[in-house]
Amino acid sequence: MTASIGISRALLGGFLAISSTSGSAAQETADIGREGETAGVSDNPENEAADEARRGSITVIEATYGANCGTPAGNQTYNLARACNGLTYCQYAVDHRVIGDPAYGCAKEYYARWQCGRGDVRSTAVPAEASGRTVTLQCQR
Repeated sequence: MTASIGISRALLGGFLAISSTSGSAAQETADIGREGETAGVSDNPENEAADEARRGSITVIEATYGANCGTPAGNQTYNLARACNGLTYCQYAVDHRVIGDPAYGCAKEYYARWQCGRGDVRSTAVPAEASGRTVTLQCQR
């Protein structure tokens, strides 16, 4: 029997990182900086490590807000990586009041590209105007 306890919370007002559990109840954890903590407890660390290796975790390669308006590629990579790296599932709330408005007056889309473990590279885009919407990154099977 495996027990798991997880805690996740909104960070820096601009994103929401959500950790998840799998069938073996292995808990994901992430370094979320000064504003909060994520905790996990499992009574079977061998299964937890095997589950993580099988499904892989998110590594953000690139995130761009406003490429359709001429903004530089990768202008949001740091923010998205800080919120989602190391998780298998992450929802990130795009909010121009937090991340800035790199092209005032132009409705901006949000593009993200990430890798799952050492495996496949995935991507997603949120159409303009992306602020106020959520982008979801996932490596779960």
